Amino acid sequence: MVCLGLALGTAILYAPVLHFDFVNYDDPVCVVNNLHIRTVSWQSLGWCFQSTYANLWLPLTWMSHMLDFQLYGLRPGGHHATSLLLHIFNSTLLFVVLNRITKAFWRSAMVAALFAWHPLHVESVAWISERKDVLSAFFWMLTIWAYVRYAQDSKIQNARKKVFYALSLFFFALGLMAKPMLVTLPFVLLLLDWWPLDRLQLNQGATPETTGTVAFRPVLRLVMEKLPFLVLSIIACAMTLRAASRALMPLAQIPLLPRLVNALLSYFRYVEKMVWPQNLVAVYPNDPVWPGVEVMMAGVFLIVVSVAAIRLWKKRPFWLAGWLWYLGILVPAIGLVHVGAQPMADHYTYLPSIGIFIILCWEAYDIAIGWRGGRAILGLVAAAVLGACLVLSGRQLQHWRNSVTLFLHDLDVMPNSYMAHADYAAFLRDSFKLEQAQKECEAALRLAPNYSWAHNVLGGVFMMGGKYDKAEAELRTALRLEPRRLDVHLTLGRLALFRNLPVEAAAEYRSVLAFDITDPQAHCGLGQALAMQGKLDEARAQYAEALRLSPRYAEAHFQLGVVLAMQHKPAEAIPQYQTALDLNIQPDRADVLNNLAWILAANPHPEVRNGAQAVRFASEACKLTRDSSPLLIGTLAAAYAEAGRFDEAVNTAQKAGNLAQAQGNKALAQRNLELIAIYRSHHAYHENP
Repeated sequence: MVCLGLALGTAILYAPVLHFDFVNYDDPVCVVNNLHIRTVSWQSLGWCFQSTYANLWLPLTWMSHMLDFQLYGLRPGGHHATSLLLHIFNSTLLFVVLNRITKAFWRSAMVAALFAWHPLHVESVAWISERKDVLSAFFWMLTIWAYVRYAQDSKIQNARKKVFYALSLFFFALGLMAKPMLVTLPFVLLLLDWWPLDRLQLNQGATPETTGTVAFRPVLRLVMEKLPFLVLSIIACAMTLRAASRALMPLAQIPLLPRLVNALLSYFRYVEKMVWPQNLVAVYPNDPVWPGVEVMMAGVFLIVVSVAAIRLWKKRPFWLAGWLWYLGILVPAIGLVHVGAQPMADHYTYLPSIGIFIILCWEAYDIAIGWRGGRAILGLVAAAVLGACLVLSGRQLQHWRNSVTLFLHDLDVMPNSYMAHADYAAFLRDSFKLEQAQKECEAALRLAPNYSWAHNVLGGVFMMGGKYDKAEAELRTALRLEPRRLDVHLTLGRLALFRNLPVEAAAEYRSVLAFDITDPQAHCGLGQALAMQGKLDEARAQYAEALRLSPRYAEAHFQLGVVLAMQHKPAEAIPQYQTALDLNIQPDRADVLNNLAWILAANPHPEVRNGAQAVRFASEACKLTRDSSPLLIGTLAAAYAEAGRFDEAVNTAQKAGNLAQAQGNKALAQRNLELIAIYRSHHAYHENP
C-alpha cells in the first residue's frame, strides 16, 4: 500500500509535465538538435560509448534518449513520461530497500515520500536533459538492493550469494554509464556495511589481547569486496575527465581557495534548501563577492554537525551514516573539479538528500517516542510536512512548463543573474525576437563583461539580424574567453557561409572535426563550403559522411540533393529532397520544395518530369514564403506550364516578373518576360540536356 501510495502520489504530482515543452536549457543540445539519437543502429550505439558529445560521457543516457526519440519523436510529453516513470520506480525502490535493511517501516516510508515529493527534486524530473539523474538513480537503487541481498546471504556459501554480488556490479556499471556521479557508491556500500547492515562487527566478542585483530579482519575483508566496484569507479572517472577535458576550468582561472569556499557554501545551502525550499532556480550564478557571514555560518554548521555525528556514532549511528552519505555523494559535484560556470544546481541533491532525510526522520522518531502521544504528534507533523512538499513542488513544477516560465522565474528570483539573462536571451534569439534578445545579452554583459556565453548568444543575434561584422566580433570574443567551445566554431562557420567566404568557413568546420570527427553538423557545413568552391565530389563525400553518422539529418539530405542537381543527376537528387521533406526539414523547407519542383517541371528528361507534383511542391513553397520570393513564384509558373495549365503559367510568371522588378532584380524580371513568351505559345520550359 505504501508503494502504491508513493507511485500514485508521485504520478498525480508530476502529471502536468506530460503537457510541458522542451526548455531552451540544454534540451536543444542533448535532445532536440542531437542528430546522433535520431536513428538506432550499431553505429549510433557505438557513438554512445565513444562520444564526448556536450563534454559528457553518458552512453546509457544517450541510449535512453535514442529510444525515446524512436517512440515519441520530438513530442516532449513522451520524453517527460519516461523521466516520471523512472522517478516513481526510484521512490518505491528506495522505500523497499531502506525498509529491508533497517526494518523501520514508517521511517523508510517517510524518507521515500520526501525523496519523491520534495521541491528540490523537481528539476531532476521535469528537466528532460537531466534524464541522467533519474536513470542513474534507478541503477543506484538496484545496485544497493542486489548488494543487500548479497550481504544478508554473506554467511551462506551458495551460488545465489555470488549471483547477487555479480548483479550489484552489473547494475553499478550501468549506473555509471548513465551518470558518473555514482563513483562514490563503493564508499556508500562500505558505509552501509557499518550501518544499518552491521557487518563490521567492531569489538564484538574481543578480548583485550585480540581487540585490534577482531576489528581489523572484517574491515579488510569488506574493503576487498569493494575493489571491483572501485575499479569501475576509476574507469568512469577517467572517461568523464576525458569527455570533459575541454570544459574543465583550470586552477589559473578558478583557484583552489574559491573552489573550497564554493564547496563549503554549497554543502550549507543545499541543507538549507532541503529544510526550507525557497528561491529554487535553474541557474545559480557565481557570487562575485563571498558573503562573509554566510561563509562563517557554513563553516560552523559543518563543524558542529560533523562533531555531533561523530560523538553520536554509537547511540545514534544514523547521524554519522546519513551525514557521510550526504557529504560523500556530493563530492563529484561540489565544484572541486569545476566544469562550467554554475557553482551549484538543485539536481545535484537528488541522491545526496537521502542522507539528510534519514537523519531527520530517524531523529524525529527517537524524540517522539519519548513523549506521551508522541507517535500521533509525529504522524501529524509528517502529514503536514508532506502536504507542504506537495504544494511547494506543484508550484515549482509550473516554472518548468516552458522556456519563458523557467527563465522569467529565474530572473524574478535573481534579477542580477547574468547567467539567467544570457539564457533567456538565447531563447529569445531562437524565437527570432532579436531586439529583446540583444537587450538581455547587454544586461548580462553589464553584470559580467567576460561571460563568454553572453558574447556567443549576442553574436548569434547579430548574425540573424544581418549585422555580420558585429556578429564576428562577438563570436571571436567568446572564443577568446573560452577557446574550447566547439559550438562557437560551428557558428563562425555558418557566418562565413552567409558572407560567401567558403575558405574561412571550411577552416572553422575543420577546427571542429580536428577534435570531434563524428560531428555531422561540421561535416555538413564543410560540404557546403566545398560546394561553394566548386569541389562537388569532395562536398558529396562530406555529406555522405554526415549521413553515415546521422542518417536522419535532414539538412545533409537537402544539401546532398543540391550537389547532385548541380552534377546533373536529378534521379539521385529527387530522393534526397524527398527524404529531407519527410524529415520535416526546417527552416529550409521552402528551398527544398522549390528545388524539387524545378526538377520535376524543367528537367530535360521526360521520365523525370511530373507537372502535377511540381505544382503541388511549388505551391507549398510559395505559401510558406507568403508569395514574397519571385524565384519561387517563377518555379510555380514553370510547374503550371509542365502541367498544361498555360494561362496560369503566364499569369504567375507575370507576377514573378513584377515582384522581381519591384525588388530591383532586373535580370530575374527579364528572364520571366522570356518565359512568358514560351508559355503563351503553349510550351513548357525545359533545361538543355
